[in-house]
Amino acid sequence: MRANPRDLLRQGEIVLKERKIENFRFDAFCIHHKHFSMSRAELLLAKEQELSEDAVLAFWQDIRARGDHKPLQHLLGKWEFMGLEFMVSPNVLIPRAETEWLVEYAKEHYAGRPIKVLDLCTGSGCIGISLKKLLPEAQVTLLDISDPALLIAKENAAALEAEVRIEKWDLLQGVPFFMEKERYDLILSNPPYIKTADLPALQPEVQQEPQIALDGGDDGLIYYHALAEQWSALLKEGGEMVLEAGEDTAEGVAKILEETMSEVGLYRDLAELPRYVVGKK
Repeated sequence: MRANPRDLLRQGEIVLKERKIENFRFDAFCIHHKHFSMSRAELLLAKEQELSEDAVLAFWQDIRARGDHKPLQHLLGKWEFMGLEFMVSPNVLIPRAETEWLVEYAKEHYAGRPIKVLDLCTGSGCIGISLKKLLPEAQVTLLDISDPALLIAKENAAALEAEVRIEKWDLLQGVPFFMEKERYDLILSNPPYIKTADLPALQPEVQQEPQIALDGGDDGLIYYHALAEQWSALLKEGGEMVLEAGEDTAEGVAKILEETMSEVGLYRDLAELPRYVVGKK
């Protein structure tokens, strides 16, 4: 069929704007690029041309899905984290920019050192795999309870050529027998931290992410108790546990870590909200 790709993009923007999608221009462009691989510069110069009817139909299918608040990342099947492209699906938590702080902290404090790292509740593997790419000398282990999530993590590790160890285990069941003698310089985690009662009030897009990656129990702290009381035993002397938390739970997480750690620091995100907790053994 003949059409101007630029007009198609504008029509997509209109639909998303009408459906109250906040970043309607950006989202429409991402969907357009997925199907037609045109840069913004190419779109500015675009003229009417022959387009694949299948591609046009697929474009509108994705526009309608985004208008129904299906996450953009799920439609694209990938998302950027620390400058790397990660495959994502409805089976894993979508990598978010604020989580990059954990990797940046590790990079700043451990660059050039042959450290052992444990990434708990790894999901897509974005934290541990990014760290391995930035610190190639590190030994990195990824752990999660979800088989579908671990499959995505394995695919990401392979695609990014990151040599990491991947294990299945439920963090809440304590340290598994096959890891009892391991000792790590660094334990990283972005565990579920949304209070159960708050889940129904989340944005429609967030509600389509796996509940197992969101639900932190009645007070949002169940995973942090396990991390501090059981998993901190795997840290070497002087080792650190670096955690992301919710703005309403970060101070509670710091208090939990104070019971098992010699030093605890609470850090804020770019919006000056308490978000990250670092405990040193």
